[in-house]
Amino acid sequence: MVEIIIDGNMDSVKESVRAELEALYDIKAEDGEFLPEELAKRLAFLTEKINREIAVYMNRRGQVVDISVGDSSTVSLPQIEGRRGFFRLSGIRCIHTHPNGTGLLSAVDLNSLINLKLDAIAAIGVDNGQITDIYAALPLPEGEGTVPEIYGPFYYCHGEIDELTRLVSERDKQTKNLFENAQDREKAILVGLETNKGRNIGGKSEGQRLLDELEELAVTAGVTVLDKVLQRKNREDPAFFLGKGKIMEINLLRQAIGADLLIFDDELSGAQIRNIEEATGVKVIDRTTLILDIFAQRARSLEGKLQVELAQLKYRLPRLTGMGNQLSRLGGGIGTRGPGEKKLETDRRHIRKRISTLENELSELLKRRSLMRESRKKNDLPVIALVGYTNAGKSTLMNALCGSDVFAEDKLFATLDPTIRKLQLSDNKKALLVDTVGFIRKLPHDLVEAFKSTLEETISADILLHVVDSSSEEADIQISVVNEILNNLGALNKPVIMVLNKTDLITEEFRISYRSNGYKSYEVSAITGNGIQELLSGIADMIVPQEIMLEILAPYDEGWVMTYIYDSGKVIESEYLNEGIRVKTLIRAEKADRIRKYIAVK
Repeated sequence: MVEIIIDGNMDSVKESVRAELEALYDIKAEDGEFLPEELAKRLAFLTEKINREIAVYMNRRGQVVDISVGDSSTVSLPQIEGRRGFFRLSGIRCIHTHPNGTGLLSAVDLNSLINLKLDAIAAIGVDNGQITDIYAALPLPEGEGTVPEIYGPFYYCHGEIDELTRLVSERDKQTKNLFENAQDREKAILVGLETNKGRNIGGKSEGQRLLDELEELAVTAGVTVLDKVLQRKNREDPAFFLGKGKIMEINLLRQAIGADLLIFDDELSGAQIRNIEEATGVKVIDRTTLILDIFAQRARSLEGKLQVELAQLKYRLPRLTGMGNQLSRLGGGIGTRGPGEKKLETDRRHIRKRISTLENELSELLKRRSLMRESRKKNDLPVIALVGYTNAGKSTLMNALCGSDVFAEDKLFATLDPTIRKLQLSDNKKALLVDTVGFIRKLPHDLVEAFKSTLEETISADILLHVVDSSSEEADIQISVVNEILNNLGALNKPVIMVLNKTDLITEEFRISYRSNGYKSYEVSAITGNGIQELLSGIADMIVPQEIMLEILAPYDEGWVMTYIYDSGKVIESEYLNEGIRVKTLIRAEKADRIRKYIAVK
């Protein structure tokens, strides 16, 4: 059973009141509803009971994700769902009470709105357990000053609270890109460490090529890259990754060009992040954090969002003791913690609680996905999974093969959630084509673990289409990366077709020379359509007939035979005779042996 946590100063709070506070987690805002009346009234009632502020944090799905009790001395936004990324709004709105009788927002409240990047902040005035008034503030769009405008007072009588909901909706449209348009603020220096030069391709060492790929990731995330620094040394420094001297050198460069973010190409420990942040005075993130942030932007389905959040939390948990600016608490006035509670321990409890909740939710979704896969098997449609390095053109190829309109973009990780379309093959055979998330070098382990339920679409597929960007100078390296990940997933024990995509971009001077290692390979251009028909024919040839036609005489006294036929195949026609039921069945080949002795003699 997952522990329900109420943060802050709970000294002398009765168990009955704690239970009432915990029950607030069950209240959910309807779509478009900013503050449910039931929640506001219960907050006012409980505030009067304990004579303390109560802060409730809600995510954009209208769910209560954290509750804090306190006395306005400090603030702490918990590490909960919604705090995704390092330059967007948190996805969290804070609703708290003022026991002094007025809901007018203070300067401290407004400071919390800005510094914690809240979607909104609202205060409920409470007097004798009743709501006196409600005020709210929202972040301002770019260029409209620094002090948020306060709206209110609002009341539940005469429908005035509906006006607050409307204002929030309007301002949300204006502010949705407030932190996404980060090029003007988030200016980064990319930092890499090369302990082994590796193979030189196109005049660049492996470390230089990895920094180029990191730049693509940064641009995808919305960061402006000002410079790249590659340090060559035998091994990483345990305290400063590159060594303190090199970090101070990078800090001088940062000051000269105005960068406010350092992005490292390798995973950093919590201690390394803390040390580098203290030495440079700016935010420090690593490749894993960057990839997780991009995934958080791209996730659209419930499952995708849950998986990204799980990966973020698992990555964050062991680094809590070292992370500095990323987990700092700014502002003050709401959502307090009690003096006897250590902030770090509370963070750990929050994260462990949330991880447990996410794993339970994903487990339920996994069961549902497994049932869907079983249903597809009964429909006797083979499943083909598109796999490959990110930005190899998998979604564009799906559109070309299926005539679909799956979202495709020339960016890393354009596809995150799996997409399934029906594929019509050249010989009238049909199949299901699954588009999956792309792979990349140094793919975070926690991300692979969190996405196992989605990646099982690949593991359970009948055929893999390994899509390769054949125009890339690193095509052979990308193939190796994908094969290594597929092997770790246990997905390489099935037929594979190599699809050498983007042949329209290949010049005569450069053409990938890849030995197929026994795989069939086809050169195609998903954009122009060249080679698509040949690929469809190749897929059809690889699909081994899954069924055979049998004529069975099922004895009446062996009723299991008919049940078995219905479970394992399709009944084409049947006839009731004196000696049994004569059945013509189309049955899966691997299931036929058990009933072969009942084959009807003609």
